[in-house]
Amino acid sequence: MRPPALRSWVTAHLSWAETIRAAAFVIRCTGAAVLALVLAKWLHLDHPVWASVSALVVSQEKLGDTHRSLNWRVLATLIGVGVALAVALAMPWAGPEGMLAVAVGVTAAIARFRSDLRAGMWTSVIVLLTVPPGGTVPASAMARAQEVLLGVAIGAALHWLADRLLFRRAA
Repeated sequence: MRPPALRSWVTAHLSWAETIRAAAFVIRCTGAAVLALVLAKWLHLDHPVWASVSALVVSQEKLGDTHRSLNWRVLATLIGVGVALAVALAMPWAGPEGMLAVAVGVTAAIARFRSDLRAGMWTSVIVLLTVPPGGTVPASAMARAQEVLLGVAIGAALHWLADRLLFRRAA
């Protein structure tokens, strides 16, 4: 029978606390991705996938790491949105490829100095390349920012809640 063999391996290699922490991480990530998707759909956001992805991007093993990831993800998103907007407003004649080249160049230069800001690169790309027909870059920027910020808030909130419920008992 396979389950007893698996159980034996798990108990031989993981402590009870490690097992709980691993299970909590899996459940927290799953819950964050699903909850972000459901809320993004309920709010009628254009691309709910970015809420789910963002909830997962900030989900780290430890609460402090999640907070750091959250802070950098929010800052990188705002930088990516700002660069995409600035490029689109300054170079409307350049077309998607030209705007993309400049936006990625600027955000890559920023990320070169602080690797935690790499998300700004793909945020600028997503903002510029998800403009629907007849839409505008500012509207796309606002929509992507909402999706990302919803996702990171849910990911961080579920981590905080799980940490409080499972690992920080009041004395």
